[in-house]
Amino acid sequence: MSTISGTITDLEANFIPEVWLDWVYERITETNNFFRSGILANDPILGNQLLSRGLFVTIPHTAHIDTTIEPQDWNNKHDITTSGMDSFTENDVKMTDAQSFGNSDYDDMVTGAKTLAQITSQFTDYWSVVDTQRLLQVLNATFLNTDIATAKSFGVGSEKDFAALDFVKAMARMGDVASGKPTQMAVNSGTYNYLVAQNLIDFLQPSEGAMPIGTYNGLTIVQDDQVPLTKDGKTCAYLYGSGAVNYGVATPINGVTTDRDNLKQGGISAITHKRVTTMHVAGTAADMTIEDDPTKWKSDLKDGTKALYKAADDVRKIGIIKYGFTIDKGFVVPGVNTTDTATTTPSGTTPSGTTATK
Repeated sequence: MSTISGTITDLEANFIPEVWLDWVYERITETNNFFRSGILANDPILGNQLLSRGLFVTIPHTAHIDTTIEPQDWNNKHDITTSGMDSFTENDVKMTDAQSFGNSDYDDMVTGAKTLAQITSQFTDYWSVVDTQRLLQVLNATFLNTDIATAKSFGVGSEKDFAALDFVKAMARMGDVASGKPTQMAVNSGTYNYLVAQNLIDFLQPSEGAMPIGTYNGLTIVQDDQVPLTKDGKTCAYLYGSGAVNYGVATPINGVTTDRDNLKQGGISAITHKRVTTMHVAGTAADMTIEDDPTKWKSDLKDGTKALYKAADDVRKIGIIKYGFTIDKGFVVPGVNTTDTATTTPSGTTPSGTTATK
């Protein structure tokens, strides 16, 4: 009985020896700049617990002293009364992932392609795309919470043209909290080019010969086309400081394997990765009253309709702001920067823009 199921790489159908040159090994075009920008910090609590038992953990907290209590008069007429400390719990959810890619011995022999080496070298790219998508899913679910959206977002749901005054109103959502002040803003490249056209971006030259760095109102601009941008020009900017999102990843026992089936299709190999991760905005916690089954967490994030996170304690501790706005639709390019999936493609091509083949 075969131990490997699914579809493996099949290059033979396109192999024409008379005109065949050396293989060109393609890489993904997603930059994952948002995920790589420094927004992530190692989860200080759950990071070391990812491979422990269970799919979520409960973390007890003692609350800070209640500063609303008035000081008492000190005299010899009245007793001094004592106040206690409150407590609360925070839940964090683990998410488990697996993926496998493979090829056949015969295919490698006929074509000369180094498929397994290509698969191995690109698994890091693959997980970076997954994590960028999940980062945006987590942010979406976080800002579905009414309390968080009220305190930490501006213009979301009532988007209008990008405006400097509205940007400042969004920045005001940080209050006077010193730690975690926004230093970067993540936007779709459509927004970036719209701001360039409006002459709103300042460029810094860090050193001679280096690429200039674009900034807006002192924030370094991070371009990532996975930041939502609709065909109608509706989008957002995430304003954040370093470590605004807690993240952890761990590889379990047998988490990276190469499997062999010497009989199926003349002999095939598969490289498989398994991992356990966690991700949430610092200052928030999983709201188990919304979804108490950790195995449904990933599908709920993808669906994007549930407020899966709540403020863990004080909403002021959340160090990321969401500013919603619109840009000129002329900067929306189907197949390049819009995240709307329905796009028109020329006749005879696939949605990726390549000629359709068998």
